[in-house]
Amino acid sequence: MHVNNEVGTVNDIQAISEIAHDHGAIFHTDAVQSFGKLPINVRAMGIDMLSLSGHKIYGPKGIGALYVRKGTNLHPRQFGGHQESGCAPEPRTCRVSLA
Repeated sequence: MHVNNEVGTVNDIQAISEIAHDHGAIFHTDAVQSFGKLPINVRAMGIDMLSLSGHKIYGPKGIGALYVRKGTNLHPRQFGGHQESGCAPEPRTCRVSLA
């Protein structure tokens, strides 16, 4: 969690990601509270995955995004049926690219 939503502490994401990477872990951070309010540089901070929510930036409730660093291997825990093209049985997502 980049910023705590109850007490407002800002965690040192770069230091935490270095510890995670030193132990071979993929690093994810919840940036719901900080997105749009604090600078976030996924490369410099060593973030492999980052989640955010649209309602915190005046978007619709229920809309969110997951950033996944290119080359991060994710393996599905569930598989969908033929009608879902083998995708996980969950809401459809669309790829968002940022310039």
